[in-house]
Parts: sequence; C-alpha cells; structure tokens
Amino acid sequence: MSQMKLSQSLSLKLQQTLRLTPQLQLAMKMLQLNQLELQDLIKEEVEKNPLLEISEGSDESPKEGGDGQGVDASDAAPATTVETPAQQQDNEEFQDFFKYLMDAQDNYYTESVNYSDPDDESNLEEYVSSKTSLTEHLTTQLRLSGCTVQQRKVGEYLIGLIDRNGYLVYEEDQVRSILGVDSEGLAEVVDLMQSFDPPGIAARNLKECLKLQYMALRDPDPLVVTIIEDHLEDLANNKMPQIARRERIDMERVKECYEEIKRLDPKPGLHYSSNEKTTYVTPDVFVEQDGEEIKITLNEKYLPSIRINSFYQSMLRAEKLVAKKTISFIKERLNAARFILESIERRKDTIFRVTKRIFEIQAPFLDMGVAGLKPLILKDVADHCGLHESTISRVTNNKYVQTPRGLFQLKFFFSSGTTKANGEEISSKHVHEIIRDIVSKEDPKRPFSDSKIVEFLKGRGIDLARRTVAKYREELNIRSSSKRKTFS
Repeated sequence: MSQMKLSQSLSLKLQQTLRLTPQLQLAMKMLQLNQLELQDLIKEEVEKNPLLEISEGSDESPKEGGDGQGVDASDAAPATTVETPAQQQDNEEFQDFFKYLMDAQDNYYTESVNYSDPDDESNLEEYVSSKTSLTEHLTTQLRLSGCTVQQRKVGEYLIGLIDRNGYLVYEEDQVRSILGVDSEGLAEVVDLMQSFDPPGIAARNLKECLKLQYMALRDPDPLVVTIIEDHLEDLANNKMPQIARRERIDMERVKECYEEIKRLDPKPGLHYSSNEKTTYVTPDVFVEQDGEEIKITLNEKYLPSIRINSFYQSMLRAEKLVAKKTISFIKERLNAARFILESIERRKDTIFRVTKRIFEIQAPFLDMGVAGLKPLILKDVADHCGLHESTISRVTNNKYVQTPRGLFQLKFFFSSGTTKANGEEISSKHVHEIIRDIVSKEDPKRPFSDSKIVEFLKGRGIDLARRTVAKYREELNIRSSSKRKTFS
C-alpha cells in the first residue's frame, strides 16, 4: 500500500488588486456630500490638521510655489554651510524662539477659529419655545391619574414603547417578564393609558385606535362601531355595496358611517413633537436663465474658506534649524492639506460640469416645466464629461439645484422615457403628469381603469403597456379604479 507524503513548498504568484487609499476615499466622500455636510467635513479636517486654518476677511492666502497650494520643502531648504561657535549659539537661541512661537501659535490656533456665520441671525424663539413631546404629555397624565406606584412603573415603561404615531407596540410575555406583572395588572394599565388625551392613544392596532376615538365622542352610533370592528378592510377597499348587503342596510347609511370614520385620526401621536431635528435643504447650485443663455453658479456661501497656515511654512524654509521629527510631521500634514484643497476644487469643477451638461439637455424644463423634460440617464452625462457613471451618481446624490421653477434634486432630471408615435422622445416624469391629469378629470362615479388610461395615452401618441400604466399610477399614489369609485 503506497504511503502519502506531505511536503511544504514556496511559490510566487503575481496578481493585481485595486485598493482605495485613504486620500482617494476622502475625495470620493467629498464628491457625494451636500453643502452642509461638506461644511462639517471641512471643519473636522481643520481641527485635525494644524496646517489648515479658516481664512477670515479679505486676507490673501500665502502664495506658495506660485499656486497657493503649498511649498516644496526641498526647494525652501537653505544651503549647507560651516557654522562658527557663535553661529551655533545663535541657532540654538533661534530654535528656542521657534519653540516658543510654536506653542503660542498652537494656542492661538485652537482659540481663534470661529465657525459661526456672521450672516446668521439668532432667533430667541429657538431657546424659549418648544413643543411638548408625546412622552412628556402622557407622563404628566400618568402622574396625575392617581395610580399606584406599581402601575406608574408599568405605565412609564409602556409609554416608552409608544411609537411616533401613537401606537403601543409590545410583546405581552416579554413585558410581563421584565416588569414582574400579571396579565390582569398589565391590562389595567393599558386601559388607563387608552383613556388619556389624545383619544386613540396607546392603541395596539388601527381598529382599536379608531374605535377608542369614536367611543370618546358623545352619542356614538353602534353601526359605526360595527363597521370599524368587522368591515374596516372592506371599507378601505371601497366595497360599500358588500357592507350594505351583509349588514342589511341601504347605501346611504353606509356612506353616513364612512363620513363619520373619515373624521377620525389614524395617527393621533403625530400632533406632538417627536424630538427629531429639522432637516434644512441648502441648494448646491443655482441655475438662472438669461434669454437663451443658462447661467450655472455654485453656492459657496456656507463653505468656510481655508488656507495653509503660513507659520508652519516658514518653519520649512528654516528646515535645518528645526527638529527632524517636527519637519517630518509638517511635511506629512502639508501634503494632506494640499490634498484637501485640491479635492475641494476638483469637487467644485465636477459639480459645475455635470450640472451644466444636465441643463444643456434639459433646457426646455426651464420654459415648460415637467412637460419639457427629456429622457436622460447617467451614461449620457458621463460620456460627455469624460467621467464614470458612478461618479455622476455621487455628484447628483443628495444635491439640490435652485431653478426658476423651484428647488429640485439633481437626480430629478434623470429619468427613463419612451418614444411617441411621431418619433419624439418623452420623459417618464411627463407621462406621470399626463396620467395625473387624466385621473383628475374623470367622473368619480365611473373612474377610468388602467386599460382606459392606456387608450387615452395612445390618443396622445404614447404607446404603453397596461402594467406600465399601473406601475406609474402606483408611483403617483393613485388607487385603482375600484377603490376610487364613489357611490351615489
């Protein structure tokens, strides 16, 4: 029987791998940030890199190497000379003076950077006015309810489980295990919370929410309660005739109950502050139309102007008089600072080129609105600008453009399209508007089906499949014809 032998050997293998350097990752990150996010990133880089500083006023940034981006330490280094003892003593004193200046400069740097925008006005209402949150509103009622200490403990825990819509979402077994309470005790606290304001709060589902609100009204109609409990899904699907047959009532009574239910609030918790921060949108680009000319302007109002610190550059010119570790650190930070400045300029140039190309194609939008939009994909812009499609995607991601027709995301101007019978290309967004217009003019008692909408579109020279029309209708949040129908 032959024996197997194990052996070790060395082999060389050559392969190519693609790795993103930290600098390239930062450049890509900058490209996809919007105005406010880039502002925060620049402030963060200024705090990390002592060679970067905020340029205030109209002071000119130091000219370095003729391009204002930095200085080559090797070019700035003085020639080597033989020093006398007196010169050596002077150099030692000079180094001590440099150390003193460095300490003073660092202190000055950390204290003097001011990120506040002088154009911003302080609003006193931001500090003295705030809406009561749902949690605070419910906790106050719980403390005034006269409940026991144990019930208050359970109630405070359950309040923390109420979502922003006002619904109580929990697993009973889990809550009982955590709080050490039985089913009866838990149910008592839930009933107590459901009696709080606003009506319908702490409900565990939509039916319970609507029923709690309706029962809180004076003289509730038993038929409305029955429809909420047994026929809410049919009501949502506009199946009023089926409800009338099952309850053996006429359509008028069903419609009366429907009107009562429509007055109820399915999300009672939304009327209270959710403690979420308000998101502000700042346009990254301004587009203006002057006759036939389209002007593209980048918004740089909120971006801090940064430059390379002149003090550390002067140290490089006296490289021989400063410790090698200090020089090595300054060179490293200088290269990083240069890259930040170059990346910011490259980002500006890329956004400008991409926006310019978008509005060269979508120029009719400025005159006609959505009806003037043309089909446009990322590849169309990428090929013209000499960039990759992923770069175009990063540039247009989360960026906003202010146009004469309003504020839009840059991605808004990209859409698929179709070709009309006369050969004219039409954007899918324009088709959306046509469908919306068709539905708005229909008879509510006899709404148009998707097949009927297809016929209307064909009459305008637009040939689309019924499933495509159904998809567009759903994107517009328009319900099907059976659910849009109203009964007389």
